[in-house]
Amino acid sequence: MIKNPISFIIGIGFFIYLTDAKELLMANIVIGTAGHVDHGKTTLIKALTGIETDTTKEEKKRGMSINLGFAYLDLPHGHRVGIVDVPGHEKFIKNMVAGLPGINLVLLVIDAGEGVMPQTREHIDILTLLGVRNFLIVLTKVDTVDEELLELAVEDIREQLAGTPLEHADIVKTDAVSGKGIPELLKKIEECADKAQDEREDGSARLNVDRVFSVKGFGTVVTGTLLDGTLSAGDELTVYPSLKKTRVRNIQVHEQDVKKVTSHHRTALNLAGLTTDEIERGDVLSASNQLKPTWMLDVKVTCLKHAVAPITLWDRVRLLIGTREVMARAVPIGTDSIQPGEDGFLQLRLETEQVVVKERDRFIIRTYSPMHTIAGGEVLDAAPKKHRRFRAEVLESLKTKEEGNIADIIEDFLRHKRQYFTTAREIAEYTGLSQEQAQGEVDGLVQVGEIMKTASAYIHADVYKQIKGQAVQILLAYHQKFPLRIGMSAEEFRSRLHQKSNGEVTEKDISALVKLLIADGACKEKGNLISAANFEVKFTDKQAALRDKIESIVEKSGYTPMKKDEFYALDKEAESVVEAMCGTSVVQLTPEYVIYKKIYEKAVKVIYDYITEHGQMTLGDFRDMTDSSRKSSMLILEYTDSLEITKRVENYRVLGSYWQKN
Repeated sequence: MIKNPISFIIGIGFFIYLTDAKELLMANIVIGTAGHVDHGKTTLIKALTGIETDTTKEEKKRGMSINLGFAYLDLPHGHRVGIVDVPGHEKFIKNMVAGLPGINLVLLVIDAGEGVMPQTREHIDILTLLGVRNFLIVLTKVDTVDEELLELAVEDIREQLAGTPLEHADIVKTDAVSGKGIPELLKKIEECADKAQDEREDGSARLNVDRVFSVKGFGTVVTGTLLDGTLSAGDELTVYPSLKKTRVRNIQVHEQDVKKVTSHHRTALNLAGLTTDEIERGDVLSASNQLKPTWMLDVKVTCLKHAVAPITLWDRVRLLIGTREVMARAVPIGTDSIQPGEDGFLQLRLETEQVVVKERDRFIIRTYSPMHTIAGGEVLDAAPKKHRRFRAEVLESLKTKEEGNIADIIEDFLRHKRQYFTTAREIAEYTGLSQEQAQGEVDGLVQVGEIMKTASAYIHADVYKQIKGQAVQILLAYHQKFPLRIGMSAEEFRSRLHQKSNGEVTEKDISALVKLLIADGACKEKGNLISAANFEVKFTDKQAALRDKIESIVEKSGYTPMKKDEFYALDKEAESVVEAMCGTSVVQLTPEYVIYKKIYEKAVKVIYDYITEHGQMTLGDFRDMTDSSRKSSMLILEYTDSLEITKRVENYRVLGSYWQKN
């Protein structure tokens, strides 16, 4: 295996220059080049564009590229094509992976006198692993060989590239010095530009940072390829994994200020509120707040046919993804190993640091030491749970994600997501669909009953069914322990459900879940109490007699609330009976005090009538009307405050928002 295998062009987007209004037009295609060192990439680019990408003295002295070189090509039909020249050094593999989403076309550059070299094959392997499928083969330096040798070179190329994505690629014979074949190459590039698909996406803006520096008078500047969405000056962004916030002060593309930039293009961003110490290469900038740093990735990989070794359990590998290189351990799923030339599923468990990626992001895997490229593929789950290696449901889920059926992918996402509820926006971001497309898919799944809808989010029917069973069991266990209580307090019920989720579900989701359970008839709500749907308190004759006695005592107490423990001396079952009465014949004002329900309802009417007539009511007014003590009046009014029946303003009360809702 060669030590310096890579001589590639990174997929970095370039743009047509701005109009007078500074509107940005998207180039049709971005070109990358691949080829052995000294096969003429830089000279070819200069012949096409007139731009010298070898710019430093050291590069010119050595006659080879050291740094990234950028150029652009104006085609006859008016479109501008972005070109980047990248030196043939293995450390630039990281840049290649980061920039890949911008590549539409790769020019495989081959010296007519040398033919296909080992590096050339490895370049093809890596680009193929990263999903590139559009190639033109450019035979260079054709004037340096005779016609017979040229034909032999073409035959050799066809033979060696059989079975690869380049098998049927067009071959263009050129000589950059004489200009031979350059018009034909331009024509081929123009044809590709006409066929290129608009790759702009509707998701939230996302950019992998590959460079950070400071510009005097402007502050922090970062560069990278915009992977998703559209970014405009003034947009607010989150820096992952630090979660720091920043704002886009200015955007540049090809050294020109622009108002906005679309996905799959290279850009420089001037950021507000961040120092160069607060953001670094490998960080992710995004307008989304849904991204999460992860220590694990579920991936589909292809192991190269000529990989130095298979991928086996706990192999230590280098993962190149986004603009990061991290160390990881490989865990094959459903198999003991992935052999050279085979495809398979892996769970990658990261060792050194977390990454922030999305499903379908591409990556490269290299051996730890010595470094050789052995595999590549795409992310299927960007934040999975730890799997057992041979579980059928795990394999089924990974196959679903791999096959790419949108409805199945949405179902799988909702089925395995840590949070119960998911918004349409989250689904759109996960699938890469537009908001409108995602909503259409979701609506279809709701209609057939596969997922359920709340006011603002969705839950998979299977997940809900499982939670519903847990909720009913919680309530039944409570009723068995406290058969005379109407139900569990809503606060305790929500807390128990939250514990069942291992604390990974938000309070907002738990509240939405309780509403769904009640609406579905799985449980019922009475006041602030939750009970199983079919549960009813049943008193024995002795308990019923005790209940009647307690009701009589509380009723005679009138507007003076009574402590619950005052009844406990009546009978050993009195405590359970009093708890069962709360919410039915008595109202529990505080954990200690109760009042007869009809008396309480009479008090509410007194309050409403008085405030309606006078506009407000003091504690003294209520005390005088009910002929009760200050303490008793305070207990009642503080309870009505909690229900928003009344609202305290300084030393008086007015009607609360309850009356607007009812």
